[in-house]
Amino acid sequence: MSTEFTLAKIFYYLFLSPLPFIVLFLIGSIFAARARWFFFGAAVLLFFLSSGFGVKVFVEPLEDSFRVREKLTFRPDAVIVLGGGANGYAPDSKLEPSAFKRFTEAFIFARKHNLPLVFTGGGWSGANGIIEGDAAKETAALFCDSLGFERPFTSSFYGGFGIIIEDKSENTEQNGKNTFLMMSQAGFKQPKIILVTSAIHMKRSKLIFEKSGFDIFCYAVDFASKPTKIDGYTWLPDYGRLSLTFSAIKEYIGMLKIFLDGK
Repeated sequence: MSTEFTLAKIFYYLFLSPLPFIVLFLIGSIFAARARWFFFGAAVLLFFLSSGFGVKVFVEPLEDSFRVREKLTFRPDAVIVLGGGANGYAPDSKLEPSAFKRFTEAFIFARKHNLPLVFTGGGWSGANGIIEGDAAKETAALFCDSLGFERPFTSSFYGGFGIIIEDKSENTEQNGKNTFLMMSQAGFKQPKIILVTSAIHMKRSKLIFEKSGFDIFCYAVDFASKPTKIDGYTWLPDYGRLSLTFSAIKEYIGMLKIFLDGK
């Protein structure tokens, strides 16, 4: 590593990571006698959630079981890809990066295997400038035009590859219910699907879609973590890791809700 690279990393972790806040909390635990344990606990928690240990404990268990693709044992009726946010003010693809990766992988899989592709996602156009379904349409049109084939928008599940947009859902539960209703109305009693979403989101999505009535083959994409090796870097706090652990905690809370609702 060059000296410039090393100095840039030192500057980042000293001033642009959660480390300054961890140090402030530790200082608070020394001088604020009445709130000593509060500040100390906040320092420890912030350090843990923003370090490699937090990723290893919270994120990797959600993703690891999907790193190796299982063998597909049935003929799927459709590929369903979950939305993941949109930005109508972006000059490039209006799908957020995670949603764009999901849609791209699903598009390739559906096109390769000549299957209908269902994009499910609505969202709030007032805040985002566009709903996810319209962002997916724009992205699909861009793919088709650049690759030189006809835009395959459809409402039928029986013509091979085609893109079906479900743009009313605002969360994963609605994704499952609305797509199952669409396929039920098309004559599928227990639809067999390829479910495409981010790896960190797949376990909860699988539970929801199975509960909705689908037979599922999980096709996880957009992996956020790598198997963590315990080394010096593991101990360094980082805002990217903090964001990942919070995303993972949200997934665990969602799965707990599904469990409690099932009782």
